[in-house]
Amino acid sequence: MVLDLSIHQLRTFREVARQGSVTRAARNLGYAQSSITGHIKSLETKLGYPLLKRLPHGVRLTQHGEIVRDYAERIMLTIQEMNGALQPQGEAEGRVAVGADPVLMEQRLGRLIREARYRYPKVTVSPRQVSVHDAAESVTRGETQLAVVAFEDGTGVFPDGLVAEKLPPLTLAPVASPTLAATPVTDSARPLRVLTVSADCTCHLPLVAALRSRYGVDVSVIEAGSVGGVRELARAGYGLAMLPAPDDSLAAQGLQVVPGMPHAELDVRLVYSRPDHLGRAARSIAELIRRMPQPATTAGVPGGAALGDMLVS
Repeated sequence: MVLDLSIHQLRTFREVARQGSVTRAARNLGYAQSSITGHIKSLETKLGYPLLKRLPHGVRLTQHGEIVRDYAERIMLTIQEMNGALQPQGEAEGRVAVGADPVLMEQRLGRLIREARYRYPKVTVSPRQVSVHDAAESVTRGETQLAVVAFEDGTGVFPDGLVAEKLPPLTLAPVASPTLAATPVTDSARPLRVLTVSADCTCHLPLVAALRSRYGVDVSVIEAGSVGGVRELARAGYGLAMLPAPDDSLAAQGLQVVPGMPHAELDVRLVYSRPDHLGRAARSIAELIRRMPQPATTAGVPGGAALGDMLVS
């Protein structure tokens, strides 16, 4: 079967999938909502499957919708690359300042820089470490063109005039040295410490909340200054830490997942000014960020339970 699909319809569907909302997609694309709905219905008719499930607030992709989204992303990137190859005089070039919080800086920015060097050799990605609270201000002031930050769901607030595009979540697992991981949480013979990068970092908050609610224990929060510092202190048995999971290199780092402790998912957003305010280089890097493969979820990490399950008596 030959599919006669419109590029405009695929672009529309991709934006709806990214935003989780027909209204926001229409606003970003400059279309009427009726046009967005028409594009989606036409696409569903041609493919023969429902792609979206309507919710009270927004939409959610169906199983077939997730498949189409992945291919639509690849198709649109291929078109962008073809356009650049046909018009070398319009090749993206320049410097793009990308802000990221400490954990995402370590986990995703290195891969982004490598991918950008390969796809856009004339674009330089300049990484800047920003806190969740400072990300919006750094974009508004023009200190960064893009920012990628993670925070507990529902706690991120972004001012009007900025786009906070949802990305795949950041999955965290509680880790510690093997000796500390084997020690019961209720063992009063040891002080209970939770390690974090800084007071602005939110990665440790789900673990602190679970320990207090589930076990009734108070904890000391220790700031290590960097993700590397957190890892070193955890390896030395100084406390528990929440680090991206799964990580196949944990054993080599002298760490292991703490059994029975909560895993957590943090909301991740790509923050930028309206698309029409971004230059070609920034738009190209934003597209790479959207397409970067993400690690698997906590399903592949042994010994943990979902945060919600941990808090149920």
